[in-house]
Amino acid sequence: MLRKTLMATAVITSLAGCAGHEVLVCTPDTRVDIETAEVQLPSSDNTKVVVLPVELEFKNSAAKNMQSAMRNSLETQIDETGADLVDRKIANKVKGEIKLAEQSGRLSSKGVPVADYAIITEITQADLSKSFSERRTYENDDGETKVVPASCSYDFDVQAVAKVVSLPSMDIVKRIKLEGDEYSSTETSNSNCPISNSTYTSMAAKAAAEAVTYSTEIQKMLAASGPVLEMRHCEVGTQVRLAIGKNQKVQPGADILFANAFKSPEGETEIHPIGEGYVVDNELNAVTDKYSWVVIDEKTSLKVKKGTMGKVDASGIECPLLDLECRFEQAKAAL
Repeated sequence: MLRKTLMATAVITSLAGCAGHEVLVCTPDTRVDIETAEVQLPSSDNTKVVVLPVELEFKNSAAKNMQSAMRNSLETQIDETGADLVDRKIANKVKGEIKLAEQSGRLSSKGVPVADYAIITEITQADLSKSFSERRTYENDDGETKVVPASCSYDFDVQAVAKVVSLPSMDIVKRIKLEGDEYSSTETSNSNCPISNSTYTSMAAKAAAEAVTYSTEIQKMLAASGPVLEMRHCEVGTQVRLAIGKNQKVQPGADILFANAFKSPEGETEIHPIGEGYVVDNELNAVTDKYSWVVIDEKTSLKVKKGTMGKVDASGIECPLLDLECRFEQAKAAL
């Protein structure tokens, strides 16, 4: 009951999340002069990513289904960040070369597609557990006898490890643990809880895809980012023009994180968050192909400079409207 309550709360919270967003863009005559940042960070523009075929070293009848589902989910998630996805045919061709380079520590530039990162993924575990519940009866508050039929419950768990590797250096930028599961139940008096091959492979594929869907590490790393180009201040508040737009899959209403960069006495670049904002929430002129307008509060506006980095906040899980399990995971991730 608690889980259902939390799920319902998560849905209500997510549906109300965009309430109050500004829908008007300040006009050009409200432009405000701002100083230029001394240290500017590179934007995410033209970041290229190659997703290698997913590996699986143990025997499982649903291996191909899991590998395909997980790779598809990885490609979809990366594409939604606005990064350039290397063609799958090319990715398949260079798999061997990149895997060999893992051992040598350096990738040859000959014949290798231009890519900034490679995603190397291995499914490490895939298990189906099942349990039988006998038929039972109970009496409700009205004194009526109710029957709960005998049933079998099935839970398919998938675990994997995804490595984000920088090319051509082969440095591991991030190692991500992926976990997903798929649950189902059916009424039956057979305590052995048999399962058809089609149901088994379907559950395996869904669990593999969910393992990617419920992880935000890759999308946070590859989230679109760009510098502040200008600031405007009008009756609706303060807004900045950010050098990321539809080409980077930026959407109206998206949350944006801002940070300034500084050089330490040792010459190292330090990044310091300065505030948050959100993209003006209209489809007309809030987001163009190359830039977007972002609403910021007064405190953040005092720290923003021309060249301040703005990055899409990709820490949230995107869910279909009525997917309660996904909404529950979304609520947990927000805590």
